Amino acid sequence: MNIVHLVSEVLILARIIENPKELILDNAKSILYTKGYSNLSIRNVAKASGLAVGTIYNYYPTKKDLVIEMMIEYWEQCFKALEIIIFSKESLYEKLNKIYNELNTFVSTFKEVWLKSSNFEHPGYVESGLEKEYVYMEKLIRKIEALLITEASKDKSVIIIKIDSYEMAKFIVMNFITMIQMHIFEYSTFEKILKELLQ
Repeated sequence: MNIVHLVSEVLILARIIENPKELILDNAKSILYTKGYSNLSIRNVAKASGLAVGTIYNYYPTKKDLVIEMMIEYWEQCFKALEIIIFSKESLYEKLNKIYNELNTFVSTFKEVWLKSSNFEHPGYVESGLEKEYVYMEKLIRKIEALLITEASKDKSVIIIKIDSYEMAKFIVMNFITMIQMHIFEYSTFEKILKELLQ
């Protein structure tokens, strides 16, 4: 083995070890999305990542820890997309419409990947997931509340004083989730009602 080959191998190993958590999560997501929860194991993730099983356990002592970390990352990616919308130059109603569409995509994928019936065989997974869901729902409500307050200060036609801003944000988020899950009425109908409430 010559020195160039040895240096090349060391650089490859350094690159892999540089971001092992990201590598592990990427491969775990790939397994979960393509092969399902039942095929997601520490051993399969280690094999896909080209890492020793012990290395995976250093970062994620249990499969549940790994799944919860993936779920957190999924929520965080959604919030990054929502923040881009919130800080755009569009009107309040354009922003809310885009937030609704982003949530629609998020919830559809969430149901497809995270809420499969096979996952419910693992109560710890479901309980931990629901705890995180409540945390992120509250975070979403607070972001909508901040958006309402900001827009009310910029646009005097937006009035949230009739209803507490936090309660209005909850009303919006809960209606978004209901519309996404039940398809009872169209977004445009909700927007008309919202405009009546806010003006």
